[in-house]
Amino acid sequence: MKPILLHLCLAACAFSLLHAQTAENKPSSAKGRVAWLVATSMPEGLENPITVMSGNDLMEVTLSKRSPSEPVRIPQDGILKVVRRQEVPAGSDRPPYLTFAKATVPQGVSKALVILIPAAERRGDLLFNTKVQDLAKFKGGDWLFLNLTNVEIGVDMGKTNLAIRPGQTRIYEAPALAAATNIPIRYRYLHPVKEDWQLLSASTVVLRGTRREICIFSVDPRYQRINYHGITFPVGH
Repeated sequence: MKPILLHLCLAACAFSLLHAQTAENKPSSAKGRVAWLVATSMPEGLENPITVMSGNDLMEVTLSKRSPSEPVRIPQDGILKVVRRQEVPAGSDRPPYLTFAKATVPQGVSKALVILIPAAERRGDLLFNTKVQDLAKFKGGDWLFLNLTNVEIGVDMGKTNLAIRPGQTRIYEAPALAAATNIPIRYRYLHPVKEDWQLLSASTVVLRGTRREICIFSVDPRYQRINYHGITFPVGH
């Protein structure tokens, strides 16, 4: 390759790398109190990205089952909504937005995770129920478990045993971690007829102080069996 072409290629690569680093390190526009959103699943027909209303501000965010959204500002009243604009005829008393979800972040919570859970039965325009988790109580290495089934779930992490009732959220609080740590984990459920514990799975997981993990238990509607999936939430968020 001729020297001038080599220099041009190197310059282009350097520019691309700088651009990628700048985009990756670009600070969020959300300042002060902030929240992240995650969906346990998406209702059929709902567009993604969604529109989040914070006070009078609107922001498009992409929902995922595996990772949290971009942060959004928590308004003074703490109310966040998932909305969609609708056409309203002149003189109509209908609101200009349909509200698909509404969550209230308590005063004193500066960083929150809003979990959107599709409602089993639609109430008006609402498509989601919501749970708000204070991130000050969910530190690096911790695991948060959310039981969306109608049976009790048992989680064994090392020597710690958690019983999670239907609709309940529990947190496994990790010990102080100097490095990544392997720990055995086992999931069980209480059979509603046999009234004994049935094994869902058993394995080994890694606790890392740089991230928090969320595990959501749900029921597969096709086979009426218990499923679960994980969400990783980096501590830097």
